[in-house]
Amino acid sequence: MSTWSVFAWLRFLAGGVCHQIPSHSLQVGGVPLPLCARDTGTYLGLIMAMAAILALRRSRASLLPSRPLLAILAGFFLAWAADGANSYLALLGLAHAYEPSNILRLLTGTLEGIALLLLIWPVAAFTFWRQPDQRRVIRGRELAGLAAAAVLVTAVASQPWPLPRYVAGLLSGLGLVGMFALLNALLLAIALHREGSGEKPADVLRLLALALGPAIAELVLLSLLRHWLLG
Repeated sequence: MSTWSVFAWLRFLAGGVCHQIPSHSLQVGGVPLPLCARDTGTYLGLIMAMAAILALRRSRASLLPSRPLLAILAGFFLAWAADGANSYLALLGLAHAYEPSNILRLLTGTLEGIALLLLIWPVAAFTFWRQPDQRRVIRGRELAGLAAAAVLVTAVASQPWPLPRYVAGLLSGLGLVGMFALLNALLLAIALHREGSGEKPADVLRLLALALGPAIAELVLLSLLRHWLLG
């Protein structure tokens, strides 16, 4: 299966949650990535934060970041919202603070995705594991490293190099599916009364695998609904 056919499937799956405006999307050879630049950043950020949690062996960490770090994460959300509002005003032809760019969309989206995962994961760890760790999911220097990685990823992906953009498109699409699977797994754990039942990684992976089907089905239904409403 070619990269373009994979992109076509990911683009269809993302159609119900992303506007996919070509001018707001990174492109390779004139073909937009499956998600707009902001959403590409969001789901890349989710993947980056999850990779950091696994690398730091914090998969069972059930405590939110400290208050100073929560303030920084709130700043990431505010930057994402402010840039989105500015971009929307420009799209409508209204007065806006600065000229929007896909570089800013990608950067603010990546920071927001990092913040989102770091807030959701302690809840997930508390829900999934029988004995969650009483540790914070991230610390100051680690968050600084993630923010620096977000800047680096933005700098690389903003260049017109095909390979990094292919990778960004694929990872962001996987991040979208993974996020829906994670949320569905949380709901399944509660519905099946399996909260706090995980003792080994296989237990959690089994629950995530069970949630994958509903996650894809929801994305398909959302995309079909958008196509039915908008053509």
